[in-house]
Amino acid sequence: MDDYHTEIVAPGDRFSALARKVCIGSFNNSTALTVERGGEGMRAMDGFTWNAPVLEAMLRGEIYEVAQSDGAGGKPQFFTLANTPEAFRGLGWEVITMNADDLACRGGLPTHMLSSNIDVKGITDENWPLCEALITGFGDALGVSNLVLMTGETAVMKHSITAFCDTDDPSQLILTWGATCLGLASKNKRPNGTSITSGMVIVGFKDKGYRCNGGTKFTNIILDTWGPSVSDIMKNPDARSFIEKLVVPSQSYAGTVARLNGWQLDGTLGHPLAKLHGVAHITGGGIWSKLVEILPEGVGANLDKMPGPASVLLEAQQLASRTDSPMTDYECYGTFHGGCGLMIVCSEHDVGQVCRAAIDDGHEPCIVGRTVKSANNEVTIQSRFLEEAHLSSLHPH
Repeated sequence: MDDYHTEIVAPGDRFSALARKVCIGSFNNSTALTVERGGEGMRAMDGFTWNAPVLEAMLRGEIYEVAQSDGAGGKPQFFTLANTPEAFRGLGWEVITMNADDLACRGGLPTHMLSSNIDVKGITDENWPLCEALITGFGDALGVSNLVLMTGETAVMKHSITAFCDTDDPSQLILTWGATCLGLASKNKRPNGTSITSGMVIVGFKDKGYRCNGGTKFTNIILDTWGPSVSDIMKNPDARSFIEKLVVPSQSYAGTVARLNGWQLDGTLGHPLAKLHGVAHITGGGIWSKLVEILPEGVGANLDKMPGPASVLLEAQQLASRTDSPMTDYECYGTFHGGCGLMIVCSEHDVGQVCRAAIDDGHEPCIVGRTVKSANNEVTIQSRFLEEAHLSSLHPH
């Protein structure tokens, strides 16, 4: 018997055929481009052309193409632990938020996922319902996000892909996932953050889950609290309750940010609804990294009205306090997003419009603080984690 074909080639082709249907189903998601079909088969080479207004704006030197590549990090392993189709339907949001949101936060309009690369340990009859849920859920998320999926690659890598939760059970779906997002940007937009001055308002967008940053810490907490046996972890109701919070899909703010910047779905750029002086996507490195890096010289921030952290983040700190690796409030705002997945710096005049646009798109905006004069770009936070400490980017502790 040809084991390689049975274990690797045939299952990979089965998944690719389903993924091809998702690609085709997404081809009309964006009116900024037209997909040129290369055939019906799953190995067809499709292409795309920008619509006439986009091409004309490119010829005038007003807009250009941009790309962003990123992945879901360690978050998929928690979906493996959850082991339900309901959970896997939301996993596609992670590669969308990590790519489209970064692109939009830099002033662009995400239009399509140029590629999607999924590496799996194995595709079996037992985990096929999870595979179906993953890729069809991704298709649904692409539709909500107005994104086209051009192509992708799925590789079965039996000896290369694993996770801390791997029990060698064929019902498990163990994977890594990366993607590349393509979009449009304006040559007339100043770099993110360069126009920020002191006294501006900072609007935060509340996030109910965690955004692909902090996965290693979550893994350590799970192992230290309920492990090291994975089978014991999966049987423990408290562990499963915590894991269910870890698989809450990240919210994508890309559409709201692009719309505020004046982008239309057809790829044309109109008058901005509000002037966004700076946009920080709070992912790896948390606030200490992502907000600080957009502040120009001489400007800091005072975040004295932060919302309470998502329950999973607060619970993580509580669980860590019972292990050999407790987390200070400072570490929480650097490891996690701390309550807001996105922060926008704007003038007082534009706060209302920013908040209205966010609410219209189903988000929860809140004023979290203001920019201040600071020779050292100091960011201070009145913590809402367990210590409720007053924190400073200049004094890690």
